[in-house]
Amino acid sequence: MKIYLATPFSEDKRNDMYRALNFLRSEGHDVYAPVEHIIEHAWDYPNNEWGLMVFQADISAIKNSDIIVMLSYGRMSTAGANWEAGYAYGIGKKVIVVEMTGEVMSLMVANGRYATVRGIDGLMNYDFSSMPKTRTTTEQK
Repeated sequence: MKIYLATPFSEDKRNDMYRALNFLRSEGHDVYAPVEHIIEHAWDYPNNEWGLMVFQADISAIKNSDIIVMLSYGRMSTAGANWEAGYAYGIGKKVIVVEMTGEVMSLMVANGRYATVRGIDGLMNYDFSSMPKTRTTTEQK
């Protein structure tokens, strides 16, 4: 299965990102992690051109994925991961939200998902073969 991994890039979240990435790959999935993709000669481009190239590469990867796995850190998760998940949902992709905190979730993320699991352990226990629609009762705002 081709999976796009939407997740914050911040240093304090990297361990979670790599745990999810390594697990998904160990299960035989082809995972696109934006943090691993580099625009060649990026420093040769003005920031706005580089940004557009990153944006276009990520859009292409979302379109070519079967599903999206998003690590969510509550209502104020990163704008990039939230946008990627929302775009994917909008074009008909199944979005699996991994609740990393159990805090209040954005109602847009909560309702723009196919399934939700709690934490990396929940991701590890999710059945990607049958793809059950799972939900949590986390408060939405």
